[in-house]
Amino acid sequence: MPTQFAAELRRGISDAQRSAKIAVDAGHPYEAYLHRARLAELLEMAGRHEFETNGLVEPAVLAALAEDEAALDQ
Repeated sequence: MPTQFAAELRRGISDAQRSAKIAVDAGHPYEAYLHRARLAELLEMAGRHEFETNGLVEPAVLAALAEDEAALDQ
């Protein structure tokens, strides 16, 4: 049985991913970036707590996160 923390983390990841996709579809790239930034924070938190996230985030969204990170590294 998942803990309350795990359930909230899973919900937050799902919500951030869905919001980022909606923003992209609406033509709002900065808003999409902000949602992906929140998603990245949640994924980092999941990693710190050894929470399995495989399969929670779609490959296209993971690719966008990688692009965001690469752009910030420049």
